[in-house]
Amino acid sequence: MFEHDSLRDRVVIVTGGGRGFGWLIGRALLAQGAKVVLTATRHPDELQARLREATGLGVADRCLTVVGDVCDPDSCQQVAAATMERFGRIDVLMNNAGRGTGEYRMSMAEPVPFYEIPLEGWQTIINTNVNGTFYMTRAAIPHMLEQRFGKIVNFSTSLNTMVGRGLSAYGASKAGIETATVVWAKELADTGVDVNVLLPGGASDTDFITQSMVPGKVGERGGALLPANVIVPPALWLASDLSNGISGRRLIGKFWDHDKPLAESIAACMEAAHDTPRIM
Repeated sequence: MFEHDSLRDRVVIVTGGGRGFGWLIGRALLAQGAKVVLTATRHPDELQARLREATGLGVADRCLTVVGDVCDPDSCQQVAAATMERFGRIDVLMNNAGRGTGEYRMSMAEPVPFYEIPLEGWQTIINTNVNGTFYMTRAAIPHMLEQRFGKIVNFSTSLNTMVGRGLSAYGASKAGIETATVVWAKELADTGVDVNVLLPGGASDTDFITQSMVPGKVGERGGALLPANVIVPPALWLASDLSNGISGRRLIGKFWDHDKPLAESIAACMEAAHDTPRIM
């Protein structure tokens, strides 16, 4: 696991922190002394479970849970305000909360064409993944700009997934996030705030892949699914001082190699810089 002293006392908001990637990253950050704010909307009971785990680990004083809806700009402002009230600053924002084709797709073998996607399903995915990322970033960025330091990590998906049959809503949302990241990086140049894209590199064994898509117990399904923790080392690196000044880049978690020197792992994960995103 990636470790660095700069993560101690770093204040990190992790949206969608009640499960999956969010909690894996949050737990790893807590283990390294960070102060972590976990948000969730649909399953607030999961936040209580995470707080109990944090208590068991002896780090509850550094873990704040907030019921917050990234689709609601006011709720995002409240998350930022709660973070400032508890910890006094916002150093890192992990825009992990997202919705996928589980909103309408019955199985991976039955792709739904765009003209049959329920309007509610399309709107939920776009509102959460695109608008939610924007709303939460908009709420956090004034504090980062004031302290002239901050890190924004936007979560994306593989390029093949973006253009897969039946995935037009999800693919469009992630393509939008990636283009926004490139623009934001340009607009945040010389402010001390970095913004990057992180993705696992394939379908991962989390609740995001529903039981109807791939049967089996989450975390034990294996097969073609990547282990969920592939996202953790590059996420922690992006939250650390070692990534200071790196912005507008795209990192793929599955290429991190624990057996190689850190510089080689980062080089393997980080795609070449492009002034314009290579999506089509």
